[in-house]
Amino acid sequence: MDWSRRKLLAALGTAGVGGYWWVSDGRCPDRRAPDWTLDGRYWSPPTRDDGDTFVSEGYGITGRDAPHRIASLDARDGSPNWVFTVVGAGAGAPRVSDGAVYVGTGNDRVYAFDRRTGHVEWRYDAGGHETYGGGAWGRPAAVAGVVVAGVSHSEIADPPPTDSGAYTHRVVALAAESGEEVWSERVDAMAKTGPVAVGETVVAATKAGSVYGFGVADGTERWRTVVPTTVRHSLFADRERVHAASVDGQVAALNPESGEKRWTASLAASVRATERDSRSLLVGTESGAVVALARDSGRERWRFSADAPIGDLSSDRAHAFVLDQRGLVHVLDAETGEARDRFRVAENAGTDACGWVPRHHRGTGLDADEDSLAVTGPWVGHVRRYRE
Repeated sequence: MDWSRRKLLAALGTAGVGGYWWVSDGRCPDRRAPDWTLDGRYWSPPTRDDGDTFVSEGYGITGRDAPHRIASLDARDGSPNWVFTVVGAGAGAPRVSDGAVYVGTGNDRVYAFDRRTGHVEWRYDAGGHETYGGGAWGRPAAVAGVVVAGVSHSEIADPPPTDSGAYTHRVVALAAESGEEVWSERVDAMAKTGPVAVGETVVAATKAGSVYGFGVADGTERWRTVVPTTVRHSLFADRERVHAASVDGQVAALNPESGEKRWTASLAASVRATERDSRSLLVGTESGAVVALARDSGRERWRFSADAPIGDLSSDRAHAFVLDQRGLVHVLDAETGEARDRFRVAENAGTDACGWVPRHHRGTGLDADEDSLAVTGPWVGHVRRYRE
């Protein structure tokens, strides 16, 4: 395994896609070389905590014998603090809380690692036998002494891909100290996005379009609200609202106590990413739009076009950061959506001279802090936020 700085993406594709090949001014933006990168295959969105970056390899991948890594990396140079290998599947987005790292995997398990050493503190196994499908992909929630995760599994080795009844879909609460199951509740489909906690309620959304509110203490179903289609991108919750976006562009703000819809909006586009800042819910789409909706009303505050499918979004309140599927990062004013900067993080690839081939969804994660951007996809890297 090569943990050193690398030559990025020698040749990922051979053709551009209409509207994506060239940027609007006919030239490729300058490339901002990452301070460090780590090779791999389809990394999860990153989690950063106290100078370290936590990522999982094989995000969304099941049924492969090739090993995938869950890693803690030193944010200064990308060197590994520790690495854990998963065989037969990849792993989901990590959660760091109270000295532990919690991660679900594609083979229906949830792990707790010591944050500093990577020692496995406990492992929860849902008991699945399927080769493909299932898993625990969402970033777990850690609240009130429990770790809450969505887990789907099948007792059939090769369940029919379209037979949802062959799987058991649950939201489970595990004791943070031991991994012992505290409660388990059935849901109507895989909870691909991680649960979020607000007050005494844990909120989880499913690929069937249901948003559930469960009591943290005992898993009692407090409410269930249906949005039109699959929810597979991050939920955001506070004591005022739960924000959810379905893949077909339907966006809703729900009352966290009752699940009642406070407002809805329709973007008429496939949703690829969500983020929230102090005033807006940011939604990125397959068509390349980034739309800022007022958190309190759903009113459209501004709209930006990246001209390529969106990979992920991040925000530091003053700025919104957009990763598109060409490997470009756009820096926007959070108040107005006005473009402040644009640069590449991908190297040229084949005849798609501006970076990644956007018909392949390569970018998976973007996280901004005051100094750098953590970018994930076909590699993990840290890029400086500001021009020198």
